[in-house]
Parts: sequence; C-alpha cells; structure tokens
Amino acid sequence: MDRLFKTRDHDVTAGVDPKTAGTYWNSPIYETSTIKWTSTISNRLLVEGGYSSNIERYNNLYEPGVRKPYGTPEWYAGARHSDTSFGTVSNARAYEYGSYPDRHNAQAAASYIRGGHNLKFGFQNSWGPYNQTAWANADLYQNYLNGDPVTVTLLATPVRWKDRLNANLAIYGQDAWTINRLTITYGLRWEYLSEQVSGQPAQHGRFANVPAFGDIHLPIFRTFSPRTAVVYDLFGNGKTAIRFGFNRFEAAGTTNLAAQYNPANAATVTFTTSWTDMNKDDVAQGELGCVYLTPGCEINFAQVPKNFGTIALSTFAAKLKRPYSLVYNLGVTHELIPGVAVTAEWFHAVAKNILERNNILRPGAMTGPAAVSNANYIPVTVVFSPIDGRAITMYDPIPSVLQAVANVDTNDPNLKNVANGFEFNFNARLPKGGRVFGGTSTDRSIANSCSAATTNPNFLLYCDQSKSGIPWRTQFKLVGTYPLPLWGLQVSGSLQALPGYPLYYLNNGLLTEPQVPLLQGGGSALNAVLNQPDGAGTVFTVTRTGPSSVYTACPGNSAAAGCRVGDLVIPGMTQASLNVPLIAPGTELTPRINQVDFSVGKRFTFERLRIEPKIDLFNALNSSDYYSVRTMVYSSAVGATYKQPREILQGRIVRLGAVVNW
Repeated sequence: MDRLFKTRDHDVTAGVDPKTAGTYWNSPIYETSTIKWTSTISNRLLVEGGYSSNIERYNNLYEPGVRKPYGTPEWYAGARHSDTSFGTVSNARAYEYGSYPDRHNAQAAASYIRGGHNLKFGFQNSWGPYNQTAWANADLYQNYLNGDPVTVTLLATPVRWKDRLNANLAIYGQDAWTINRLTITYGLRWEYLSEQVSGQPAQHGRFANVPAFGDIHLPIFRTFSPRTAVVYDLFGNGKTAIRFGFNRFEAAGTTNLAAQYNPANAATVTFTTSWTDMNKDDVAQGELGCVYLTPGCEINFAQVPKNFGTIALSTFAAKLKRPYSLVYNLGVTHELIPGVAVTAEWFHAVAKNILERNNILRPGAMTGPAAVSNANYIPVTVVFSPIDGRAITMYDPIPSVLQAVANVDTNDPNLKNVANGFEFNFNARLPKGGRVFGGTSTDRSIANSCSAATTNPNFLLYCDQSKSGIPWRTQFKLVGTYPLPLWGLQVSGSLQALPGYPLYYLNNGLLTEPQVPLLQGGGSALNAVLNQPDGAGTVFTVTRTGPSSVYTACPGNSAAAGCRVGDLVIPGMTQASLNVPLIAPGTELTPRINQVDFSVGKRFTFERLRIEPKIDLFNALNSSDYYSVRTMVYSSAVGATYKQPREILQGRIVRLGAVVNW
C-alpha cells in the first residue's frame, strides 16, 4: 500500500490571479494498494492472480476567503471572471470541486509452455463508483472580451453526482506459435463494459432544479477484439526479421460515457448566455423567469434551453456502440553489423464507431460532401476575418429554436479519423560496454466530421481535414551511455527534438481548467463538442452587443466587399456568442521543443552492499521552449494575449540521488 498525504497551495497557470483564482488542493484519501500471488505449478505451468485498488480522492478549493455565504450579496459578487482575449482569470476559480474516484481491479492468468507453443489464458476486471461535488459563488461565472462583459456561463451548482463502473471485464486467450523461422502470435479478447449513472435525491440551486432520479443504465458493450502478429526470420540467420500486426483496441472504458448523461453533472450541465451589465456594478444579476433588460435582470434567459438544470441536455441512442480502432503495422529489423541493428516500421490506425451528437430539435440534412440544408439556421455570409479580411460563412439559429436543445449521441459511420506513422530507429552496442540508440517518428492524423454538422452547420468549416494541409510531425530522440576508463564513471546523455504541439481552442479559449473527457473513436477527448473531435484552432468571438459585436478594422480587401468599421458583424444575431474559426485546426503548432539531459554515476561495492550515487542534469541547455499558449481567441486589442506562451519547459534542474542494494 502506498498512501500519500499532500496538499498544493496557490495552484495557478499563466493569467490566473493567485490571490483570488488560484486553487488549493488537498487529498483526504490518496492511496494505491496491490496484492499478488504467483506459483510455478510445474516447469511448464505458471499461475498468477491478484487484486489492486486506486482510491485517489482530492478537493480543488477556493483560496482562503474567496468562498462566500450562499445567497448573500458577496456570494453574487464573488463569481469567477474570465477574459478570453486577455487570457486572464480572477475573482474565483470556476467552482470548488470534489473528485472521489474509487477503482478496484482483479485479474488472474495461467501460462503454459509446450513445444512450439506459449499459451496464456486469463481475465481482468475493474469496477467502482466515482463521486463528485461542485459548489460555486453566484452559481455562474462571468465572461469578458477585452475587458468588456459579454456573457455568463450558468452552472447547475451546488450539486453532487455519482457515476459507477459496474464492470470492465475482459477474458482473453493467446498463443505464440513458432514454426521453423515463423512465429505467429494470435489471441482473442472478449470485453464486457457496463457503466451507469447512480440515482440522486432532488437538488436545487440558483438556476438548477434537478429532480430526484433513479439509476440510469447505459447500453452494455460486448465486443471481441483480435490480436495478431507475425514475425519471419527472412534469411534464417537471425539477422533480418519482417513483422506484421493487426489489432483491434476498444476505446477506454471507465465512467466517461456515463458522465455525459448524468442530470446532476455540473461539469456538463452548463450553458452560456448573454449578459448586459446595465448598472455597471460588474455583478451578473437576474433569476429564472425575469425579463431580460428590465431592472435587476441582466441575464438573457430567453437563450437558455427550457430544460436546463432539470435533466441532462444529452442522451444516448438505444443501440449505441462502443468506439474502437483498427491498428496495422508492418516493419523490418536488420542487423547491419554485429551489435548494430536498424528498424523501419509503418503504422496505420482507423477509428470506428465514432460518436456524434445531434440536436434532434434542429433537424437538417446533408446536401453534399460539405454542405448542409437546415431551416433552423440563417447563413451569415459577411463575417470577415480580422486576420486577412476574407469572407467566412457562418450560421445563426432562428429565434424560435434558441431554447430547443435535445441532444442525442449516436454512432455515425460517415465520420472518419485515420492516422499514419513511420518510424526509423537504430540500436548499437559499442565497444567496452557503451550503447547508443535513437531514431525518428513521423505521424499525421486526418479527420472528416462533415456529416456531424447536420444539426449545426457551423461545424462545416474545416470539417474535412484532408483539405486543411495538416502537417506531418516528426520527432527525433537520441540516447547514449558509456563507461569512462577513469574512476569507473558511467556517463549518459539524451536529446529530445520534438515537433511543435498543436494549438487548440478549448474551454472558452482558456487552458486553465480541467477538461471534461469525452469518449471518442480512437480515444480522442479534446473538446466538449463531440462533433469536433479535433477541436478548433484560432477563433474570432462575435457577440450580440459590445465591442466584440462590431468591426473595429477591415483588413485585406474586406472594405471593398462590404466591411465597414462600426457595423455589426452579425446584424440581428440571436445566440449569445459565436466562435468563428479563422485557421484550420491541427495546422497551428508551437515551435519545436528541444531538450538535452546528462547524467553521471558510479558504483561502489562493499561485500553485499552496492551503492550507486548519481548526478542528473535535466534541460542542460536551459531551453525555454513553450508548449501551450494563453488563448486562441484572436484579438488585436491592447493587452490581448493571443498565442502568447503559457507553459514552457521547466528550467535547468540538478538532481542528486543514489540507489542502494543489499
């Protein structure tokens, strides 16, 4: 058992005010445990089994003094302030959050070796509840653009909710069969996945009135996953091997899917609507049922779904299937000279059963490869890009469907996601005990989510990534170790030259809060919209009122096309805000990231005692390469932080340590 007692004070990222919006972590119970039994029944049979658990409960709390008594004027004024242009968060974090996942695991296997066969049979199973809580000042947070109040995000707080993994069971059998120069590894895995939303009593907040509900059982997934690999000694001398593999991998099975349909889940039951600060006190005032822009009603509830805070805004299709990926590999390894081998390999992965979310109250139909007909939206063809002035077509819902939200998640065979990768590696054993290995890896993933835009044509832009110019990303790694002839020192070093990280618009443009993972084909979980598995890149946020509702400049030739400074970007806009994609997702990357590490060690032996002291030097060149940015919301306003670095490599670190064996 490993039990940790830890706290984390003033946890912040770039742009977060540490006094008011930082996070205090504590861990009431944070432990892992394992017990295992192994027995060699005979020289051919091995039996093993065991149990493990992960109890990792923690709380993310407001900074001291930030939490205010519920319903008081200070509570209303204590909401989180988020500015997506300046990349700042202040006044409070999103909400106080309690995460209490309990996971239990049991597994057993029997291995039997006989002749040219190496057989193994076994099972794995995991289960457990996941309890969560949320509490927020004002039951909302306030959103700004360039310092101007524009919207509020309503929360279903205060609330607690519970999901449960009933079983993630796998029963498998496999064999490695050697026939002369050929080795065939084959196996079959049967998986059973059952998760549920656990019932809760009625709960009430400023905007949410969640009725009592019973357990909600999700579709049970029963699947077969083959595992195959073939290795052939080409010349029979053990120097050249050709291999091929085909495998099916199911999407991770925990409680991620159940979380999407829990009526009390504060992480998914949210909605953003217009806010006009009429009295200029910087407090979003208004209660359910009030009339927008009348005294005391600054929140536009006419844009909020009628079922918000009463039931989950999404449900699942009756015949929902589990997403999975088909993965292929083909490679060759060859020994150039004794001690030096090179490898080349190709990988290919295809996502299947990708999930799609459709609002069935806003039906539409595809009319072409990247065209939709939907009478619930009005095309807006005069949105001009603030970067280059080109015209972009977006869509605004008609007023009668603003409050019509009933999302149904299903599998869409027309959604595509294909990944390809190439690897070239070498491994060399040098004289006198030295060793060098490394190589390159190049990969690219291309998605097509056009058919998911039927109920929201705003997803059409860049939906076919085969036309976006997605770049291949190449990384290089080199590692070496060598025993020096002097003083018995062992030196080693490594170089990592990584491609730039893709930049995405997430969490209202701010990468400061934990993202809610969604189950996607191939394991992708980037965005709180299933229909955009690859998220969005740079966006231009348009609002109904305020400076973000009008053109402040007309770049390129947009003036000749009709752009006028001061004109509304979307006249008569009905929705609270619209993020207009300006650059294809997956094409915007940080600069390449390079890191060099060194290590020096020596072994001392005293009879049965062996001591190995070591000095490690990480990021030896003190690189400050960055791998994320403050915001992807484009703004030319003074103080805006569009694409400003947010996270950089940790500075040079020296570590002293030792390994002692006796």
